Amino acid sequence: MTNCTVHQILGGREREEKRSQRRNFCDGVFGIKMSMVKQVALAAVVVVMGCVGIIALILTLVQHHLVDLPHRMQYGMVFDAGSTHTSLYMYRWPGNKENNTGVVSQMLVCDVDGDGISSYAQDPPGAGLSLRKCLDSALAVVPGNQRRETPVYLGATAGMRLLQLQNHTQSHQVLEQVTKVIQGYPFDFRGARILSGMEEGAYGWITINYLQESFIKYTFEGEWVSPKGRKIWGALDMGGSSTQIAFTPGQPVQDPASTLEPKLYGYQYEVYTHSYLCYGKEQAMRQLRVHLLKMSGSTRPVKHPCYHLGYNLTLTLGDLYDSPCVARPVTFDPASEVTFTGTSEPLRCLNQMKNIMNLTACSLAPDCGFNGVYQPPVSGNFFAFSTYYYTFDFLGLAPQSSLSQATTTIDTFCKRTWDSVADTDINWTLGYMLNLTNLIPSERPLVVTGVQHGQWAAEVFFIAFAVFLSLLVLAILLLWNPRGNTTSDAITL
Repeated sequence: MTNCTVHQILGGREREEKRSQRRNFCDGVFGIKMSMVKQVALAAVVVVMGCVGIIALILTLVQHHLVDLPHRMQYGMVFDAGSTHTSLYMYRWPGNKENNTGVVSQMLVCDVDGDGISSYAQDPPGAGLSLRKCLDSALAVVPGNQRRETPVYLGATAGMRLLQLQNHTQSHQVLEQVTKVIQGYPFDFRGARILSGMEEGAYGWITINYLQESFIKYTFEGEWVSPKGRKIWGALDMGGSSTQIAFTPGQPVQDPASTLEPKLYGYQYEVYTHSYLCYGKEQAMRQLRVHLLKMSGSTRPVKHPCYHLGYNLTLTLGDLYDSPCVARPVTFDPASEVTFTGTSEPLRCLNQMKNIMNLTACSLAPDCGFNGVYQPPVSGNFFAFSTYYYTFDFLGLAPQSSLSQATTTIDTFCKRTWDSVADTDINWTLGYMLNLTNLIPSERPLVVTGVQHGQWAAEVFFIAFAVFLSLLVLAILLLWNPRGNTTSDAITL
């Protein structure tokens, strides 16, 4: 090979090396520029993401509204074990309360078959079995997941009070058997007990004033408020074995033992109440029959001015005297019979009824009811219910009548003969349930955070945009690498 050829070859190699160096240099410069562009683009995207994130955060935090979700309904049941019959009343109320007292509404009434539980003195298991039909009805109404927390109470009134006076053992056995049956159901049984007369009267007073919106009322604005200028009603209740009066006195009470102080919807009330045992409809009529028999001497049949002319009632002496409300003769034949025959004499009936009441004896005169019982002067208007209502409704005097109209109607009706007479729920239990809701804990409200629709849409947009930018940055980092990895070559130059 000649020197010229060698020289040419060497020159070509040098030129190639120079061209290669120039290319590498250009690629390095290009890589640096692209890297700078990439960094600037990434920085811009990051800044935009930060701004979007801040906007989304601001929208998330401002102008929020706290909204209480509707409360779950709570349920409660009360058995009214009266002297002549038993009824089951079911109530419900929202899980929240107004000043610790539930806003209660009635949703079910079930009448127990047969007479009152006191009539099962000789067959205590029968008292419990008689409740099963109504308990089964309640089981079908209360949601399955709330049965274990649904309270059930049984309150016995004057019939059981009388049985307790007659035979304490039998009254205990009756309550024991009804307890056994109710405990066999998946409810929260809170006990069976005999209410005092004062309790019965006070719970009737609570019921009346609750239904008349004297304690609390619902406004057009959707709020429960205490009514201005509230009107508190008195309550008159008559059952089969007792009658009750309850009202808020207009002057200081002289006998504190005759008052109860229920606290309802944040207010404390002083309520005078008294129950006259043996002066319910059935027992008062029993007292009158014994009085008429005593006054008749040997005359038979015994004339009864309160029964319609042509009506006759025959009883054994054993049935007539089977009550602690009447005094038994020292000796008598329980199997002997006596017949009472009606005479349709309303004025004489009224006068004879006065004979079974002591209207004069009073140690605190004139502040008395009857039988020497202390009673402050009555004040305000009264609601009369139970037997009062049934009687007045039958006579066409309900819901309200003047005294003169009532007197005239009663007088006319009582003068009719038996042949011309055709056969034909307000009570204490609602007040009892209202009072007991004070003892049942309120449910904690379920609170959700809400925003207006436009704000919610903006939040969704900016959050979605931030997610899109994040994905864009990730794509840039993974996919953008122009002309291979030239940056490292450029750095080594």
